[in-house]
Amino acid sequence: MKEFTTEQKQALRDKIVAMQEASGLSQNAFAEKRLGFPAKCGKLNHVIKNWDKPGLVGIATWEAIEKYIAKNEGYHGVVTDNFQKVWDTCERAYALKKPMAIIGEGGMGKTYALDKYKEHIEASRRFRVVFFNAEMITTQKQFVAGLMKAFDCYEPGTMGDQILKMQAEVKKTNMLLITDEVSNMEGHNVVIIKKIMSAFKDLCGIVFTGTPYFINNLNRGALRNRHLFSETRDRLFMLPETLSKPTADEAEAIFKANGITGERLDIVMGRNKKLISHSYLAKKTFRGIRDCIDTLDMLDIKGNYDNIQL
Repeated sequence: MKEFTTEQKQALRDKIVAMQEASGLSQNAFAEKRLGFPAKCGKLNHVIKNWDKPGLVGIATWEAIEKYIAKNEGYHGVVTDNFQKVWDTCERAYALKKPMAIIGEGGMGKTYALDKYKEHIEASRRFRVVFFNAEMITTQKQFVAGLMKAFDCYEPGTMGDQILKMQAEVKKTNMLLITDEVSNMEGHNVVIIKKIMSAFKDLCGIVFTGTPYFINNLNRGALRNRHLFSETRDRLFMLPETLSKPTADEAEAIFKANGITGERLDIVMGRNKKLISHSYLAKKTFRGIRDCIDTLDMLDIKGNYDNIQL
């Protein structure tokens, strides 16, 4: 099991305190939403006060903090066209209290931009952002239950009663609801969002994001006059915002922001034709760009083969 020195613990403690203070979240909220600690467990407070006392803070806690810091310090994004589209859609949905959609294939930077938007709003304390990731959701019942948990108001009951409970929460709070990966709701299950849009009408903005399947599924259902598909689609305000693949300028800006220059930049940009498979052109997405950065980092990691007997 990994061990942390006193100096490493102090550095991690100081960094996580700075991140928590900059986030605009309370210690408990930061620990739960950012670090994944159980609600109101006091772990972060324990780290802050008892970081230097042997055995009082577990190794797993230090590892979780180290992982979070590495994730947030290890990659630097830039403001791309897709990034602006995501932020503008969130701002418009919030201001107009309308449901809007953002559509893009996997790897187009939806979730990254949404995470940064949520962090920005939390830091400025403008309003509450409820973020619900529906990636693992497959049924309407799971969708409503998961949404309630995102609202921190989960109670067992019928879906109708649960939606009314969330409606009451929305009425009390100045907020924006973001539902990511809604395209995971296949077939008829997607029409559950009609009930959500109806319940929250004129109360808060809603942003749905997903792959083109989300809109194509609604369009196919509406064309076939399937129950509630047309009504669900028509409740979305305006046409969905569609994300696009990264341009060469955007890719280069991201690489440079992450310290990649010279020969390495030529490789990841695809200028070295012999190594084109190692460039972002092999997977022309923002996730592909990040994979290239991770690949270069990987090349710098080497084992220590000293004093090995074979």
